[in-house]
Amino acid sequence: AGLGWIGKHTLLLSRQRGSYFFLAALLTDQELVYDEPQDADHCGSCTACLDACPTEAFVQPHLLDATRCISYLTIELDGPIPRELRPGIGDWLFGCDVCQDVCPWNRFAPASTEPAFEPRQDATSNPIELVELFDLDDDSFRRRFRHTPLWRAKRRGLLRNAAIVLGNQQSAAAVPTLLRGLNDSESLVRGASAWGLGEIGTEEASAALKERLADEEDACVRKEIEAAMLMIAKRTPA
Repeated sequence: AGLGWIGKHTLLLSRQRGSYFFLAALLTDQELVYDEPQDADHCGSCTACLDACPTEAFVQPHLLDATRCISYLTIELDGPIPRELRPGIGDWLFGCDVCQDVCPWNRFAPASTEPAFEPRQDATSNPIELVELFDLDDDSFRRRFRHTPLWRAKRRGLLRNAAIVLGNQQSAAAVPTLLRGLNDSESLVRGASAWGLGEIGTEEASAALKERLADEEDACVRKEIEAAMLMIAKRTPA
């Protein structure tokens, strides 16, 4: 349609708007004047998007392994995030736009004037505190996030992500929060919390993992706990 070219990050790029725009379709019975396809590629030798991806999701220019993409891992994936990709999640709780953030063409992207894109002026627009997420049951999660994009990950997915982020931050202050996650009703949350505790690796975390292992019946969660305990043991001086 002549709107732009496909960048090395697999997204449509426009010289005027970068990649920050939505595509839409209009159905009509009228014959229109067709635009010429845009054949030029203006990425040149730039590899900023490929180099910046935290999980190395780009197999090569123009080819994305979506199963390594943080947006997929934190939003669309229903199960546990693969262990080898968790460090790359970093502080990303929900989604990722690194490949767009570093793209030089997005320097030209204008701010939207569409009112619907303005920040919401209600409780859902407040900054999210990771610790507070573990205070939410299904009903309170629904009340806060029902009409927001974060609803897509559901409570179990968002808490899984939060546990991964807390593990990456490796702050001992997060141990009480992850202990709550370790006893959550959702196995997905318990498994991620076990990993987070393993990354922090304090004596309190180790003791909690051992105690939980004695009662845990889910096989996948047991494997997560055992792996976390092994990780702590390897880092503990003899």
